[in-house]
Amino acid sequence: MNLVEMTSSTLKRRRARQSWRPNLQLSLLDTPMALPRRRQPDDPPKRASKLASMELNFGGLAIEFKARNLAGLVAWLSLDVAAIAVLQELMRPPQFRTWHGRVAGLIPYDFRKPTLRRLLSALWAPDNPRLFTDTAFGVGWSLNLAQLPRVLRGTWEPAPRTTYSGPKVTTAP
Repeated sequence: MNLVEMTSSTLKRRRARQSWRPNLQLSLLDTPMALPRRRQPDDPPKRASKLASMELNFGGLAIEFKARNLAGLVAWLSLDVAAIAVLQELMRPPQFRTWHGRVAGLIPYDFRKPTLRRLLSALWAPDNPRLFTDTAFGVGWSLNLAQLPRVLRGTWEPAPRTTYSGPKVTTAP
């Protein structure tokens, strides 16, 4: 038996031993069920594959949210804040719903139809010394592009403001 035949027969035996079964997780009504794969002795140990996990039960339907890395965690938290903002507005009586405000007094949201004026004030506000302004649409903050050069130069004091003092009136003697 030559080397090629030995290698191919070894690979065939390994493939026959490994029965392919997916790592399946089911959540039927209130009973989560998992069918784990059988680990082979030569498999390296796996580290935890999820950063955060949360399970919600709605009337017998279980929904599980998982975040596997930091980007998934940020997306998961963003969706949570957006859902909280919508719930916060729906809890108000219809005549008092403004569809803009802050979640927990911290994170701004605005679900109104965006206008050109709000877009410009969020993205270009030279009179506003803050780098991050309230968003024009959605949840979170927008970048004030008018203040970006000042921040990149490293001058943290606000840009000088020009104030309008009105017309000068002189009195005749």
